[in-house]
Amino acid sequence: MPPVWEGRPYKPLDFGGGGITGSVDRCGRIIALNCYHPQHGYVTLTCAPPFPESERYNPAAVRAYRSGLTALEGFGLQFDAEIDSYAALDDGAIPHFQLMFADGSEAEVSTMACEGGVIQQWDIEGATFHWGGQFSLQRCAYAQLTEGGPLPMPSVETQARFKDGLLTIENLALGWAAAVAGLPAEDEWEQHTIGPLMVRLKDQSANHIVLAYGVGPTVQVAADNALRLVRDAEHCIEQSRRRWKPIHRYGDDLLLQRGLSYSLMMAVPADEGVCLLTDHMILPLSWNRDAYYVARALLGVRPETTDVVRRHLIWTFEQAQRADGAWARCYLANGYIKDAAFQLDQQLFPLLELAEYVLETDDRATLDRLQPHIKPLIEMLMRRKKPDAMLFPTDETPADDPIALPYHLSSHILFWRVLGQLSRLGLEGDWAGMAEQIRGEIDRAFIAEHEGTRLYAYATNGAGKCHFYHDANDLPLALAACWGFCSANDPVWRATIDFAFSDKNAGGYYDGRLGSVHTRAAWPLGDIQELIIARATGDSEREQRASDHLHDAAQWDGALPEACDPATGEVVSRHWFAWPNAALVCLERGVLAS
Repeated sequence: MPPVWEGRPYKPLDFGGGGITGSVDRCGRIIALNCYHPQHGYVTLTCAPPFPESERYNPAAVRAYRSGLTALEGFGLQFDAEIDSYAALDDGAIPHFQLMFADGSEAEVSTMACEGGVIQQWDIEGATFHWGGQFSLQRCAYAQLTEGGPLPMPSVETQARFKDGLLTIENLALGWAAAVAGLPAEDEWEQHTIGPLMVRLKDQSANHIVLAYGVGPTVQVAADNALRLVRDAEHCIEQSRRRWKPIHRYGDDLLLQRGLSYSLMMAVPADEGVCLLTDHMILPLSWNRDAYYVARALLGVRPETTDVVRRHLIWTFEQAQRADGAWARCYLANGYIKDAAFQLDQQLFPLLELAEYVLETDDRATLDRLQPHIKPLIEMLMRRKKPDAMLFPTDETPADDPIALPYHLSSHILFWRVLGQLSRLGLEGDWAGMAEQIRGEIDRAFIAEHEGTRLYAYATNGAGKCHFYHDANDLPLALAACWGFCSANDPVWRATIDFAFSDKNAGGYYDGRLGSVHTRAAWPLGDIQELIIARATGDSEREQRASDHLHDAAQWDGALPEACDPATGEVVSRHWFAWPNAALVCLERGVLAS
């Protein structure tokens, strides 16, 4: 049972599996229990307040709300005593807390996602406690820095009933319910509120308690799930632990453990498909870009995780909506479009994921099923290209920000890579020829002189105007030498890398580390780029520096945030983010250049 890294930046510990996700506070109390909803995408039983709808376009308010999720005090067993806590992750994925009270009594709790809900197993020595806290059942907030169009928030209407030790919670406007079983029996009551509900049950004492939190579309289904989990607790707990044992394979390297375990937690079954979320607490949405790295981390780890990738491809190609043939910026878990903006790389990552899945598994049945989507996607891109050149516009950068000029470098490198991988599948079409056309156009349109040095521009208008910048989100440039786009000694590529990691990269460089104008700080994704570059160029000193930066950025459970303060390591943005750890797993498994 490896301890978390005490002294690192704190965030709540996370649990998940089978589409159920959530987090617990320092005392093992639940701050969120989330699950799939066929209409609203993802819903939550949470102690977090609803995000103010009037602040949707206020980045400062969004940042404050998201950061505040780490300081929540959850609902569950409450102890009226001063508590010291020790945290660990069983099998790298199951939160386990040991609580020590001022009077010498102790308690331990493990939290596990199971089919239909969550089980908490408590062992208590000498302490008195009660079940309680504030909570509401609501749609997830989806609080975005770059809001692409708010979705109407269903009313937070809470109907609660307690009878015979079973607490049921229903949001009438949402059409969803939760239930808590294993509570002590006391007087029956009902409450109805608009907004969060506060509950306190009577004090009690016990040595061993199993609490089960069930979810479902109706009160009856949620109650049945909770009661089943209590009844079959031993079997459910064993199943949950068995899920993680093969994932726990990297010793004490919590960054890599986190990369695999959290990737699997973010796999949410949606009918035949599986949606891969970017995180479960802040933005339980799916971006094709982020999902590619999560899928690539899981592919080939074991048969079950490989099948997750297969089902994710089905979700992406058959369930995720497309407008005018194009994938959107991001999606709800049910495949509905959340933000409709067109990003070039979002059209390409699913094709790369499909090609690499088939090349690794030789699953020709899945290729035959999804192949009819490939030609229309390429034709859609060809309709959008510059009339007289193999240049393809994008409306936004991979950071979801507006782009200064329409043609984006790393997306074109990615396009070249995709066509090369498709050519290996033996499909009809001159994929290699098209790749070479794009390769030549990149050199013609993107290479330009900047302050006396020839390098690749971040973006161009295709007619001589260039924007010089590099962003932590743009991994294809760092991967160019690994992919064979150029050699690691190519003078233009090396000059571009030198520019990216220098003060000349205005808005993208922070005290020796790569970042982004999206959040102006150092990004672990930038450190991963530096690690890729260091290995490609054989620079062991640079490799060690990048590795040190990544470990400095990691929170106490190994989770890499979106951005951190380069001087202190404190999280600046997004404590929860699947992509960085997943990308690191891909790099360490050697699959990014396969």
